[in-house]
Amino acid sequence: MFRPSALTLALSASLTMTLLAGCNSENDSSPATTPSVDYQYSTKAVYAARQDASSYEAAPAGFTPVFTELVARHGSRSLSSPKYDVLTKQIWDAASRQGALTTLGQGLGAKVDAVTAANRQLGYGLLSALGKEEHALLATRLAERVPTLLGKGGAPACIRVETSGKDRANESAYYFMESLAKRVNFVADSKDCYVSQQNPSEIDKGLRNKFELYFHKTEPEGDYLQYLPAFQAYMAFVGDEEEGVTPAPELTEALDGLKTLPQTRVMARAMLERLYSKAFVDELAAGVEYVAVNPEDGDKTYVRDEVDAALMLYNLFIIGPGMIREAQAQGAPWDLEQFITPEESAWFSYLSDAEDFYEKGPSLSSQRATYEVAQPLLDGMFNEVQHQVIEGASEHLATLRFAHAETIIPLAALMKLEGSRQSAQPGVLMSQASNEWRGGWVSPYAANIQWDAYRDDRGKVLVRMLYNEKETAFKAGCVPIKIGSAFYEFGELKRCYGYPS
Repeated sequence: MFRPSALTLALSASLTMTLLAGCNSENDSSPATTPSVDYQYSTKAVYAARQDASSYEAAPAGFTPVFTELVARHGSRSLSSPKYDVLTKQIWDAASRQGALTTLGQGLGAKVDAVTAANRQLGYGLLSALGKEEHALLATRLAERVPTLLGKGGAPACIRVETSGKDRANESAYYFMESLAKRVNFVADSKDCYVSQQNPSEIDKGLRNKFELYFHKTEPEGDYLQYLPAFQAYMAFVGDEEEGVTPAPELTEALDGLKTLPQTRVMARAMLERLYSKAFVDELAAGVEYVAVNPEDGDKTYVRDEVDAALMLYNLFIIGPGMIREAQAQGAPWDLEQFITPEESAWFSYLSDAEDFYEKGPSLSSQRATYEVAQPLLDGMFNEVQHQVIEGASEHLATLRFAHAETIIPLAALMKLEGSRQSAQPGVLMSQASNEWRGGWVSPYAANIQWDAYRDDRGKVLVRMLYNEKETAFKAGCVPIKIGSAFYEFGELKRCYGYPS
């Protein structure tokens, strides 16, 4: 198990300097040129397209779009369940009873109540107003990007829609298609294409594909049985609390190492002592137990020390930008930034990022299970281009998939895309000083990977990829049609990713 050794202490200092160097935005992984730091929100960063469509490379002469596919994370949402708000309020109530609130801390209780009220009104785990907008605008830009493929003229187009089946993924599909309908004439009453729904959180069961879009929680069966070994390897690595399976020792070692970084307690205490008296924070650090119970499934979340308390506040804080419309509807901004400094947000964002990195992303160089579990989805993407375009099935013009961060993060690592190309060495904690992985880049809200397929009169097929709407290279070793181009021959991509020609 990791202990705060000299290496860990050195890493903590190095990370602090790296984080203080900051980023130019919460979604950007490129180093700033000045020693300033902005607020950082990890994977709860709101979505922004990474490239202006006017700067996209034009398709080579003679090529026209014939198919497009998308995998997208759900949009901005409310808190997934009543835990961060509930636990922060429990701690605040205890401090209030003891007369241990600072002047700043006195204002926190009402802010937490406002956040809780908005989440209850909207529904925990559902898309916020901004989340609906993110997917509506994503649909608009997709239609504008390939107008000759997805246009208003002609017979209704068949567009295949798939979701994980979870409410916020279904909602994302609903608002995406509602927006797309303003620009595209498509079939909306066929299970082979899309079945429109009156309730945004529901979707026709025939459009659910848990094996490709919720693979981290779905044991393969039937046509997907070939992926069972990868799923079992994944579960053996990350563990399964319900089944009594503990995580792999090397994963436990890494996660424990993050928890024992000295800077974590320094940041936690600094954050909390602006809100509560030192004596009260000492009481938290000595050991406490606060618990929140999810009324839907009975899952429990605990606060047992000052670090847990700070994490609850940070996770409450990062929900704010995605729920800005709900705060506005209450008549006053939540202004949660007053309770956390940019440096503290950067540190706790790093901790959140590192946990996702180890459990869902490139993880440790000694294993591949965290991202090989996404193989059903990548196979599905290649199969769609092969069947619909190469083999000429033309059953639908687009395949649109709506899922989660747990879908995008391992897919990006499996494909070795920008931001997800480097694993960590066992025994050496993942550091932002030496690793490009950032949650706000890899999988912000509404994160997406899109492939546009083009064909010419000779039947040659090219594919261009957009990652968060930025033209992005496929993994190293894949050769584009010319140096610097975003277009690749599909046969070259199959070769590069190990698919039979």
